[in-house]
Amino acid sequence: MEDPHAHPVRETGGALPAWRARLDRVCRAVALLGGAALCATMGVTLASVVGAQFGHPILGDTEIVDQLTGVLVFCCLPWCHLHGGNVMVDFFTRPLPRRVNRLLDAAANLAFAVVAGVLAWRLMAGGLAAHARDQRSMFLSLPDWPVYALGSATAVLWIVVILFVAWESAVDSGRPSSGQEPAAHQFG
Repeated sequence: MEDPHAHPVRETGGALPAWRARLDRVCRAVALLGGAALCATMGVTLASVVGAQFGHPILGDTEIVDQLTGVLVFCCLPWCHLHGGNVMVDFFTRPLPRRVNRLLDAAANLAFAVVAGVLAWRLMAGGLAAHARDQRSMFLSLPDWPVYALGSATAVLWIVVILFVAWESAVDSGRPSSGQEPAAHQFG
């Protein structure tokens, strides 16, 4: 039985798989940066907790962890979306034909791109304001704008990925089904 959420377009030749491969390489590199930020976050937390047991906690550890957490979250969003790692509630749409599901996926991704666009816009506005005011953390005096700048850049990449996935779903909705449509009573 055919999975209505499978992406057969990924296995076919043409422009879509080539663009997916390019986006995957970029998103993977950015996600690895996010993974490095996660490891650094764990290291700072561990060092601060162990140091506190000996009377020498890391001053400003929460500032470092806050900034690294912002970096790691936004670095992982594009790769997660490209690989379908978002939570999907398909209880009502699963029994629908694959073509309808693909069209709904495309529409949902377009709506999601608008939301991500608003997030990117506000990150950019916040970063510019933080830079103009020379906004810094309290204890370590770390500038806030680099985190905003990296978040803005990765949010733009995220939007590109969302729009690509929408395009991929729309193209896939026009392809003939290669198998039997799922029955209404089969949910996974």
